[in-house]
Amino acid sequence: MMNQVRLLGRQIYTPPSFAIYLQCALFAILFGIWVLPETILIRHLCLFTGALISLYTIARNLSIFGSKNSLPIWMVGALFAWVVFHLIFLSSDFDAQWLEFGTIWKRTAIGFIFACGLGLSLNGQLLIAPDKAKISQRILFAGFALPTLIYWIKFGAGILVARYGLDVPELMLLQPEATKYFVHKSAYVFFCLPLYTISLACLYELYLKGNLLSRNAMIYFICIAAVLLNFIHEKDRNGEIYAFFLTLCFCGLILKDQIRTLSYQKLVVGCLITAIPVMGAFYQFQNNAQWNSIISDAKIAVQIDQYNNWQDQATLKPPQNEEGRQISGTNYERIAWGTAALRLIGQNPLGFGLVERSFGRLGKKVWPEAKLHQSHSGWLDFTLGLGLPGIFLLLGAGAIAWYQSLTGSSLSQIIGGWVLLSLLLSMFTTELSQKVYIDGLIFMISLVATLNLRVQSD
Repeated sequence: MMNQVRLLGRQIYTPPSFAIYLQCALFAILFGIWVLPETILIRHLCLFTGALISLYTIARNLSIFGSKNSLPIWMVGALFAWVVFHLIFLSSDFDAQWLEFGTIWKRTAIGFIFACGLGLSLNGQLLIAPDKAKISQRILFAGFALPTLIYWIKFGAGILVARYGLDVPELMLLQPEATKYFVHKSAYVFFCLPLYTISLACLYELYLKGNLLSRNAMIYFICIAAVLLNFIHEKDRNGEIYAFFLTLCFCGLILKDQIRTLSYQKLVVGCLITAIPVMGAFYQFQNNAQWNSIISDAKIAVQIDQYNNWQDQATLKPPQNEEGRQISGTNYERIAWGTAALRLIGQNPLGFGLVERSFGRLGKKVWPEAKLHQSHSGWLDFTLGLGLPGIFLLLGAGAIAWYQSLTGSSLSQIIGGWVLLSLLLSMFTTELSQKVYIDGLIFMISLVATLNLRVQSD
């Protein structure tokens, strides 16, 4: 039977709950395996099936996309139009761009349809069937938890293999670089950080209700610990710093509530919670030489004309600082690459045309001997690929969707205010302008944008 709700003052169609559960399950599977090698068939099945289900919901509700609240959705649509325009009229390497158009952008467009339909379905279900919407939210939470769960299953399987010599398939183990099933640590930042932020958001809700010692709270604390240990085990400073920043945001919300309520009990709890990430960050800073030297290293790294070691990190060692000490290779490369990328953006404001490896292709024109691939900043790499118009549309859509979510439903605040924020932040210093990361980012922006459409009762 057709379900009707009023969205933005218009009568809209919401599919039956079983169809919404199916959409949520498809998303959960997709998010869980999105980054895993050799899973492209399952990913495509999830994308296509989810998009097919969403098409009917979108077709029945086309009128709602004419409101100003749907601006992020239109900006994503304009991004697709810009990609086509760039391919036809501004192509620097048509064959390479056409290949990327038929892979990354094809999947992204299908995911865009899936995400819009899923967001509309969840939006309507929150109003007409809030109890059933809780089931959908649990399925979504399971999907966000899957990447972290899979990581620790692989870790545990590795221990069993080492200790007992069990015969375990390669795909069930954490693999070293250059092997078939290797997953780069940057993937864990993008796909595990959302679970961390969701857990923080849910803990904040429980804190407001005075239920921080409940069973659900323990589950969220375990999720937070699992993600943090993932970052520590992988030695991923990007994950650690974003987790720290988001935890500070969480603590800021708690302190704000304390100031408003002037509750002694909440003040003690808030101070204890705030002390945990501060102590953790202090420990990491004291025990990681790369953090201690980042400022002095940056002074050398930004001098890309004087020191060209960054052009071939495989054979050239990082330069020495004023004290004669060789600076951190990681700090030097990332800062120098970022500096070079900013210069290339100024010289190529419309971009090279490729989401992947535009930094290396544009860099060859300026530094012919350089062996460059990515700048290790997702936003810089994306700008080098699709220019200032492309970054304006994508980052603008994400920023507006995030802002709208701050006053949306509880689900919108969690996925938009927290998850989307974590993804937008991770793109600044992590090499995420490629393959499934662009798919996932645009999917999440589109999902949040449709969740943000205001729901009103008849």
